[in-house]
Amino acid sequence: MSTPFQHTPAGPVIFGAGVAATVGDKTLLKKHERVLVMTDAVVRRAGLIDGVLASLGERATIVDDAAVPDGDCQHVEALAARAKDAGITAIVAVGGGSVIDSAKGVAAVLATGKPLHELEGVARVRTRTMPLVAIPTTAGTGSEATQFAVIKDRGVTDGVPTPIKRILVDTNLIPTLAVLDPTLLVGLPATVSCATAVDVVTHAIEALGSRMRNPIGSAMATEAVRLMLRDGALARALRTPGDLDARADCLMASHLAGQAVNTSMLGACHALAHVVGAVAGIPHGVANGLFLVDVMRINGAKVGDIYGRLASAIGVVGASDDVSALIGAVDAFVHDTAGIPRRLRDVAPGLTEEALPGLARAAALDPDLPTNPVRLDEAALLSILQARW
Repeated sequence: MSTPFQHTPAGPVIFGAGVAATVGDKTLLKKHERVLVMTDAVVRRAGLIDGVLASLGERATIVDDAAVPDGDCQHVEALAARAKDAGITAIVAVGGGSVIDSAKGVAAVLATGKPLHELEGVARVRTRTMPLVAIPTTAGTGSEATQFAVIKDRGVTDGVPTPIKRILVDTNLIPTLAVLDPTLLVGLPATVSCATAVDVVTHAIEALGSRMRNPIGSAMATEAVRLMLRDGALARALRTPGDLDARADCLMASHLAGQAVNTSMLGACHALAHVVGAVAGIPHGVANGLFLVDVMRINGAKVGDIYGRLASAIGVVGASDDVSALIGAVDAFVHDTAGIPRRLRDVAPGLTEEALPGLARAAALDPDLPTNPVRLDEAALLSILQARW
C-alpha cells in the first residue's frame, strides 16, 4: 500500500446493554448543567429516552422531540436559537440518523452563528462545536461515527416545493461520544430494520470501492459486510426480534460502516439515493437499495479485485467468479432478505418517468459522486435511473 491517505477516527465508543441509561454519569456530561436532549416523537413514545432523562435529571434543560425523517433545516435552525437563549452547553441525541444529523446541525449553527445553507459542503463549519453525545436507536446510518450531516431543506420556489438535502462534511461534526446500546433496537419495526440494514451494507460496499479507500476503512467495511451477509445479523433480528445478540451485531455493523465511510467516503449509489430521497420522500436505505446492485455491476470493471477479496473474506464463492457471487449475495440480501423493491415506481408513486433527467442532473452534482471508482456522467446516471424505473 503506497497511496497516501488520511484517516479521521471517530470519537470514543461505549457499548453494552443498558449503557444509555448511564450516560448522565459519564465524565463528559457531569460538568454540563444545561443539556439539550434531541429525539423524535416515535422514540419518545416508545420510552427509549426515559433512562437517558433519568440519568441527566434536571440537567435535561430542553427535551425536543420534533425531529422528522431526513431532518428539517427550519426545525434545526429554530432549535439552535432556542438552545442559545437557554444557555445550552451540551447535546444528547437519541434516535436514528435523522435525529443525530439534526443534532449535528444544531451544534454547527450554534458554533458558527450561520444558517445551514451557508455550512453546506466540505469543511465549512471550521470550529469546534459543543459536546455531542449520539445514542443511535437504529442500525443504519452510523451517524454517531461520521463527519457528515444530511438535513432536508423543504424550501419553496415560486410556490412550488423544491426540496433538497443539505450535506455538511466537517470533522467537527463527529460526535464527541457514541453510546451503543442494543436494547434500544429490540422494538424496531421490521421495515425500519430492513431499510437501515441496507444502508449499512451500502456504506460498506461504497467505502470499499471508493477512490479514497484505504486499509483502515476497508478493514472496518469488510467486518460490517461479514456481520450482515455471512453472520446474517439482519435475518436473525427479523426471525427473532428480541435477539439481543442479533441487534448488537446490526448495531456494530452500522458503526463500523460509518467509520469506514468517515475515512473512505462513498460513491454513485449515494449520489442517486440523495436526490431520489429528497424529491420522492423515499427512506434513505430504500433508495440505496434500489441502486446498489446496478452501481456495483458498473464499478466491478474497476474494482473487481476488491470485490473478489471481499467475497473471499466473507466466504462467498461463486461457480463462475467471486465478483458475480458477491453481487448475487448483495442482491439477495437487499431484495430478498430486506425486501427492498426493485423498481423506483413501486416506492415513489408520485414520481413520473419524465422527472428522471432532472434527478440525473442533480445526482451529477452530488458531493459523493467524485469518489465513485468509475467516472459517471449525467447520461450514465440517467441510464441507471431508467433501468430501475
